[in-house]
Amino acid sequence: MTGPQNPAAPRRKQQLPPRPQVAGTVAALVGWVVVIVPIIAMALIIFAAVTNPGSSIATVGKIALIVLGAVLLFCMIASPHLLGQAVIHRERALWKAALWTGVPTVGVLLYLAFRWLLNS
Repeated sequence: MTGPQNPAAPRRKQQLPPRPQVAGTVAALVGWVVVIVPIIAMALIIFAAVTNPGSSIATVGKIALIVLGAVLLFCMIASPHLLGQAVIHRERALWKAALWTGVPTVGVLLYLAFRWLLNS
């Protein structure tokens, strides 16, 4: 009368206990501190490039700049939150999402840093 025994789950399948909420909040706040100024700078650069009075607004390049800027700004807004959630819950999917939004964010940060340094 013994039923089939369930083997123990492999080590990587076992979920780790979540970290305290404070750890995720601190990670998200650090992320926001890092990206808040670049978000504002990126928005101003896109606004200045799109509303240039010397040319029409309906060019393909400007429309592409608007779309690319919107995607990059979304990544910059989402990455601190996703990073905080990944720190709390320790799930691979959240780390992947934080990485997918964090890589473009780092690209924008590097772009703005080099643009600022070259203008100085």
